[in-house]
Amino acid sequence: MKGFYFINTDIRNTRAHTCQMFNTISAIDANIPIDFVAPRYHDNIDLDAIKIRHNTPKTPRGVFLRNFGIKKPGVLAFALFNAPAVLFLFKIKIKKTVNFIYVRSSLFMPLVIFAYLLRVPIFYETHRKPISFSERILDYLISKTATGIIVISSYIKEHYLPYKKKILVAHDAVSLKRFDSKVGKDEARKKLGINLNKKICVYTGTISKLKGSDYIFETARILPDVDFLLAGRVSQEFKNIDLPVNIKLLGRKEQKELPLILKSADTLLLPHPKGEYSQSPMKLFEYMASGHPIVTSDLPSIREILDKNNAMLVEPNSARKLVEGIKKVLQDKNLIDKISKQAFDDVKNYTWEKRGEKIAEFIKSIE
Repeated sequence: MKGFYFINTDIRNTRAHTCQMFNTISAIDANIPIDFVAPRYHDNIDLDAIKIRHNTPKTPRGVFLRNFGIKKPGVLAFALFNAPAVLFLFKIKIKKTVNFIYVRSSLFMPLVIFAYLLRVPIFYETHRKPISFSERILDYLISKTATGIIVISSYIKEHYLPYKKKILVAHDAVSLKRFDSKVGKDEARKKLGINLNKKICVYTGTISKLKGSDYIFETARILPDVDFLLAGRVSQEFKNIDLPVNIKLLGRKEQKELPLILKSADTLLLPHPKGEYSQSPMKLFEYMASGHPIVTSDLPSIREILDKNNAMLVEPNSARKLVEGIKKVLQDKNLIDKISKQAFDDVKNYTWEKRGEKIAEFIKSIE
């Protein structure tokens, strides 16, 4: 049995999305051989560097396809990549070297239809409910066509039940060895050049309203004696606004840099608003592995992983509630120790290895 995981992004990027895909591929590959198939936006791509960047157990194995000479990823490039992807699938089907394909984007709808016609099993992983009209159409078609669907929460699973397909809930995961350093908070701050005496809240990921960053900014104004470190790409909506002086934007960071940043924190923030955009982010599991307390929005999908025993849950869409949660954590050493320890113990159930085993068994059971 062998599968192919089709990717339509530039694999050199440092985003959590790419990290998640390569760790998933690696974890499945430990149980079922699976190669990636990606567009060649650049020549001489160093796969060993990809391994180091995303901390995968071994160097990724895959195929690069020319995409009409396009050198820059984007929606049009992603859609056009279906053409070389279809030709490649036809070739490996003729050679009888493919048993299933795996996709994580509904933009692969043409490829999925072709795979269906060739009777190649299709596994579709999705991380949120579709939002726009076009997304809903593509998601409907791909879900009706797929052999099996992989979702990252039981909350999202509810959306796909009407399709009467086999569905696996496989929450996102973390590489625990990335966080097994004995570096403590003070040492992490010294390495980062951060004040040892300040109370510090940390957020990692895209800085946008879709991720609740505006509530962090408002919270920072209410808590001027606390510093807020935000590591990630800043969306255009926040490019030219006046930020509180206690907000420190660290910019984009490599995945390998995040553990040290997380270890420098007193509190880790996950202020996602209500909505369908980001339901169970990878950072949630990285936060749990860091050994520091989490203050998070109380959302159904997040509550599948976090509760009052391993995090401080607060009402979403409210800076005032976020402030209250941060204050409760910062003022109670016993609470910090309790929820941090429990979160670390709980995250041991959410490793890439265990996720890969679940997905591989799912594929074997219905392929």
